Amino acid sequence: MEKKVTVPFIKTSLPGPRAAAIIERDRTVVSPSYTRCYPLVIARGSGSTVEDVDGNLFLDCTAGIAVNSTGHSHPAILKAIAEQSARFLHMSGTDFFYDVQVRLAEELAAMVPITGGVRSFFGNSGTEAIEACIKLSRYATGRAAFIAFLGSFHGRTLGSLALTASKAVQRRGFGPLMPSVYHAPFPDCYRCPIGLKPESCEAECLDYVDRYLLVQMVAADEVAAVVIEPIQGEGGYVVAPDQFLQRLRELTKKHGMLFVADEVQSGMGRTGRMFAIEFSGVEPDIVAIAQGIASGLPLGVASARAGVRGTGPGRRYAGIGPSH
Repeated sequence: MEKKVTVPFIKTSLPGPRAAAIIERDRTVVSPSYTRCYPLVIARGSGSTVEDVDGNLFLDCTAGIAVNSTGHSHPAILKAIAEQSARFLHMSGTDFFYDVQVRLAEELAAMVPITGGVRSFFGNSGTEAIEACIKLSRYATGRAAFIAFLGSFHGRTLGSLALTASKAVQRRGFGPLMPSVYHAPFPDCYRCPIGLKPESCEAECLDYVDRYLLVQMVAADEVAAVVIEPIQGEGGYVVAPDQFLQRLRELTKKHGMLFVADEVQSGMGRTGRMFAIEFSGVEPDIVAIAQGIASGLPLGVASARAGVRGTGPGRRYAGIGPSH
């Protein structure tokens, strides 16, 4: 009878000898820009268990980096990969048509919290999903500016990095970033950024947007979109109060701005609903999706209301505006 092993099971110092040797080789040939924070050299994974090259077993409490939503090497995922690879490995959805891509778009149209028809754009990552949101917002509205929030993380490509305001080190050395991005305080009621008590701090941070940003920094009719994480990730796993999201939605409708929900970290069932924005009852115009949607495979999606479109720069999108 096979002896059961309790996980975690650590049998060497960390890193072990094989891991230490690989890490040393890595230092000479791999970009130092990767932010490795612990010396794990993975050999294999199964479910929530990860084994390193020295045979140490760990509990993976982070699902990789929040992407392995079905655990490591789930049999259904492996089966799907094998079946697809036997057909073909690559086709360009920008140049050709493919039934599975259409079926996925149909599933997303039924899933995302947007009514009235949904169209999806597919990429490889969360940062690409955000870049797609940026481009679509500008193209559909004919406007250039964006409002994002302090503590936010939206990606590391130059457009998404301009929206990001999590850590200064992430932006250091890459300026000038995409212009016309304005940051407002995120409603962290536990550590209220405007000095209120938790019981009274819900939507007051929105006053900063309405009374200061849109009065002293940028005209409302120049803002293409407001981009927000319903639950901030790198900002400290901070949940935006429902009232704040509801009033923010009203503000965007009033001024003809798009509402972009970045659900890369909070979406795909992580909160008990498919998307965190659903708890507030707010319906966004665009949803950015990645990480958990493909359980470890590279996929990013921007799903938008079908009316968010344009036929050229300067054409306002259909469906929402100051007159609605």
